[in-house]
Amino acid sequence: MIIAKTRMAIFCAFIALLFPILLGSISSAPFLLYSTVLLVLYLIGGWNVQIFRAPNMFLGWIGGAAMPFFLFAASASNIDSMVYAFNTLAFGLAVLVYAIFCNDTDTRRLQQFSWIAVVGLVIGGIWTLFQYHTLDVQRTTAFIGGGSNLVARVAILLAAFSMILLLLDISKWVKALGYIFAVVIATVIVFYSGSRGALLALPLLFVLPLLFALPQKWLTALPAWGGILIFGLATTGLVYWLDPNGLAMSTLNRLQSVAVGEGMDRSTSLRYQMWQVAFQSFLEHPMIGTGWHSFIDVTKGHPLYDYASTVRYFSFHSDIANFAVAGGIVGLILYLLLLVAPLLFWNTPRDHPYFRVRMYWAVSMPIIYFVLGLTDMVIGFDYPTMFYAFSFAIIWGATEQHLLPSAPTEEKAPSPAPHT
Repeated sequence: MIIAKTRMAIFCAFIALLFPILLGSISSAPFLLYSTVLLVLYLIGGWNVQIFRAPNMFLGWIGGAAMPFFLFAASASNIDSMVYAFNTLAFGLAVLVYAIFCNDTDTRRLQQFSWIAVVGLVIGGIWTLFQYHTLDVQRTTAFIGGGSNLVARVAILLAAFSMILLLLDISKWVKALGYIFAVVIATVIVFYSGSRGALLALPLLFVLPLLFALPQKWLTALPAWGGILIFGLATTGLVYWLDPNGLAMSTLNRLQSVAVGEGMDRSTSLRYQMWQVAFQSFLEHPMIGTGWHSFIDVTKGHPLYDYASTVRYFSFHSDIANFAVAGGIVGLILYLLLLVAPLLFWNTPRDHPYFRVRMYWAVSMPIIYFVLGLTDMVIGFDYPTMFYAFSFAIIWGATEQHLLPSAPTEEKAPSPAPHT
């Protein structure tokens, strides 16, 4: 029974990593639907497994994620208003995915998923080039259910997931090349998508290997730095050659125009007005905010209202602004808890055979999501929320009991400590 459920969960994970750029937000459906079914079976006694073996991180997430859902849903004026907060339930449902992967006996699972993430990026890269050069679509969008910003964010997340290959076995050059290949493809996708917010997070894909993957001795080796420099220059050259939307220059212009407060294009001006309105609303209702359903109402009396009232799912294009308006200080605290729960509750000893993998994910994901959330809505919306919760569930579950064949055993020396 458990084996059948494990296979189904693995199939859902493959779909979620293989086709997210093509399927957009629909990629979250396999995990959300399947884990919901498992929850029902567990509640009626049809599945006997100790889900509360889950680490404190997941239990913290349940509390942190459930609170904004109930706060926002309780104040919703209609069904559409609840859409923003629905996917926060993924943090609770991820506990079931964690329990399933604890029962998985295949020690190669993380390697398989990392390679699947690379293949998913290849599929997304092919779709990106086909869409622009054949279908004459200027900014890459998902085939179903997702816009340009979502595609760019998903590309960065898949590339970050593929770096686990380096952490599992750094001696294999083919795995290093796999990550380099993933970063190049993700870079191309981000630039073809025209997402300036995602561009801010792109450099993290180049920095993370220096912090978590490379042995300390490599950091003092001239050939290593030469290789890093060549890789950076080659990728930069590729980016400028394949920058059909002028993303690099438009991003620089946006930052400069926001700094001086004038000369902004229409998109930047809209974002600037959104953040101004959000800040003013936060000052007026600082403790518990005005509710998730109030985003359009708080723009009344401001020129932004004409735009906000015509958008079905209006938000302030910033996680910080959204949670500040919806929940005030309470909302910002809950948002912070959702981000840092992996660091507060991860409870992984230093001699754990997968210490580097867990530390990498617990540190890098909150940073990536915080940067991506500065200029767009991520937490509680579409595929990225699902990826944040369920990727942790997969990694923590797959590393709970088993060792990779190449990983150190109790008789062998532990892996080198990460260079942070």
